[in-house]
Amino acid sequence: MISVVFAVLAASQLCLAVAAGRHWRATPGLPTAVPALVCSALVWDNGVIAVGSLTGPGPLLEAMSIPRFVAHALLTPLLVLWSLSVAEHAGLRRARRKWVRGAAVGLTVLLVAAGVLHDVLGLSLRAERWADTLRYVNDAASPVGPLPAIITGLVVLSTGIVLWRCTGFPWLALTSAVMVAVSGAAAQVPVLGNAGEVVLNAGLLLTVHRLPPGRVRGCRAETGPAAARP
Repeated sequence: MISVVFAVLAASQLCLAVAAGRHWRATPGLPTAVPALVCSALVWDNGVIAVGSLTGPGPLLEAMSIPRFVAHALLTPLLVLWSLSVAEHAGLRRARRKWVRGAAVGLTVLLVAAGVLHDVLGLSLRAERWADTLRYVNDAASPVGPLPAIITGLVVLSTGIVLWRCTGFPWLALTSAVMVAVSGAAAQVPVLGNAGEVVLNAGLLLTVHRLPPGRVRGCRAETGPAAARP
């Protein structure tokens, strides 16, 4: 039954990936490219888990599982740069400051490096059953654990709160809050984390639709009477 749930989640991510791809073709750029890449990677992630019990443990499922970890290591931290980009398009002047951009790039590099060290170079796969699913997990010890994913989630959540305050658009904040809330239980109930990713990715697409590249808006929190004073 849970394998079917993962199949549904894979189909949901596929729908989101198609929608994200259309946004990217219409307005190419970082804000549209990152959701398209993330959603596409999660189609594979959920699909492999969905068919794991049918495939059974062995070289085939192990080989199919490796891209799951590589994609998470390389793509998830890009949401930090994505967050900065949508903040810029929302008209948040602070997001255009050089030190903010430098901090975002530096944080992204650190998060990618941590992910690569643990989930690519240090990858040690072990078959694990949960409910009726069979998947490979990384059995390697990590000094940082899930910290890179948590940090990325908090960055997206913070950006969502700022956008809510600036533009009145609440959906990035609400969907990223759901992701952060369920991430703590995902280790014990893996399907919650994957379902939370669907919710978050829906929020990314809603944000891209509301703040498309090329249409920079003014942040009302920075353009009110107080901000207009010399």
